Amino acid sequence: MRAIRITEDHAIDVIEARVPALKQGEILVRPRACGICGTDLHILHHGFPGTCYPVTPGHEFSGHVVAVGQGTKGVREGDFVAVDPNVVCGECRWCRAGRPNLCLHLSPIGVGRAGAAAEYVAVPARNAFAVNEKIGAGVAALIEPLACAIHAVETAGRLRDRRVLVLGGGTMGMLIALASRKMGAGEITLADPVATKRAIATRIGIDKAVDPSALGDELFDVVFEAAGAVPALKQALTCVDKTGTLVQVGVHDVDVTVPINPFNVYEQEITIVGSNSLADKFAAATELMPDLQKEAETLIGEPFNIWDFAAAVESMAAGHAIKTQLVFD
Repeated sequence: MRAIRITEDHAIDVIEARVPALKQGEILVRPRACGICGTDLHILHHGFPGTCYPVTPGHEFSGHVVAVGQGTKGVREGDFVAVDPNVVCGECRWCRAGRPNLCLHLSPIGVGRAGAAAEYVAVPARNAFAVNEKIGAGVAALIEPLACAIHAVETAGRLRDRRVLVLGGGTMGMLIALASRKMGAGEITLADPVATKRAIATRIGIDKAVDPSALGDELFDVVFEAAGAVPALKQALTCVDKTGTLVQVGVHDVDVTVPINPFNVYEQEITIVGSNSLADKFAAATELMPDLQKEAETLIGEPFNIWDFAAAVESMAAGHAIKTQLVFD
């Protein structure tokens, strides 16, 4: 089979590889759509913690089950599935505590093990969730980032009737805004410097879409930093109202630091909390996605053929679409 490979020196190759042999409890999936996100850019350009080079990327995907290994349950050949990429041990203290995203032995598909930018990918059957194929392969592939968004929104705590600010109009920012709306948030503002992203936010029903410079001295009950950019994080720290919550969702380089005013945190009783990956929210995202199908379709740009991976990455980095996806022959 053919597969995309990223080497440690950040080169992209199309290679010939063996079709994965299934281990106990695994299934073989033929991907139909695969998204590219900021994690893939980190893997390609800077390195990302836990990456095992050379690696086949691809952790946001949907496809058909073409074979099942021994010991599998609940999945059959022919099923159309979306896949939770977080392969966990299930035994460490974080897994036992219901925090699988913090697993001490986490090995995500497309990061620590071969991903979906290939003709076939082997995944644990327990990570596959059956999806109605009528929603489309591209929308199904967005279930993974939606699960991350749901985790972020739930991490924020109570949202009902609270004023929400989302900094960053990429896929994660858009999905966080949509999930916040579903959770009963009050007025939702999305801030991004790119006018086309603000226009899409308005099109999918976000209350307000503004340039970050237009926020002025406005304060919000809940702020999501979903840009993964230092200026956005610095601004986020100034936008949280008394007793408010800042949720850090955007992925920064591991050595990035920003100044923080501890007196302000103390005096204003501000909560700052991180939201890492999707935790155990994939099932919830699978259930919610059909309700967001129209909005999700709006986020997806013109797809690239899987073997044009390098061009797709360049397009994604340039911000030509909210969500850049790969499709298969």
